[in-house]
Amino acid sequence: MRRNVILTLVVAAALSAASSYAGTLAIGVASAVGALSVNDALMMGNVDVFDGTQLRTTITPSDVHLDRGVDVRLATRSAGTVFGDHMVLREGAVRVANFANYPVQVQDLQVQADAPGTTAIVRTTAKAIEVASIGGTVKVTDGGAMLTRVAAGSKMSFQNQTNATNPGQTGAAPGKTGSAQAEKGPISDKKAFLWAAGVCGVGAIVVGSIAAAQGKSPF
Repeated sequence: MRRNVILTLVVAAALSAASSYAGTLAIGVASAVGALSVNDALMMGNVDVFDGTQLRTTITPSDVHLDRGVDVRLATRSAGTVFGDHMVLREGAVRVANFANYPVQVQDLQVQADAPGTTAIVRTTAKAIEVASIGGTVKVTDGGAMLTRVAAGSKMSFQNQTNATNPGQTGAAPGKTGSAQAEKGPISDKKAFLWAAGVCGVGAIVVGSIAAAQGKSPF
């Protein structure tokens, strides 16, 4: 009788541990050439990412590959929180690929791919939130209503009105630079591609390079 009770307790403990472990399964892996802050702890190399993991980069970008197939590159001097079904960009810039049904949230805006295989760059500054599509169409909403679509090779800017005197408010009105200008001709498209290339290109620079150390580019 006592043996059966002990066996029951052991099985129950094992099931409880398994259930707890299942609730904290990693949703992906983050990797960085240099130090990466994960939930305010400095890490190096490959690190498991869980639902709600907070990431912050310094002078090198960090790549995150989610099990669902989404690829994220968090730019230098950027911060964001990774969830199983979306990402929140708090500072800097991020490049996302294969992110259909995986929106990037910046303030009140949500950026999401219209189709699989889309790649986009989202950047937030003190004055603006910028969205550029490298490939595929990207849609921008305010969490409910559709604001605009950003076509491949174009860039759209939104006023960022969040500040100490006006907290929690993000302007959704597009700025002067946007996909509407890109429709005028190849000149605007070329500028958008150059902007995206400039944002992405510096990501290949290794730790200790002058450009990365000065932080002149988000990637």
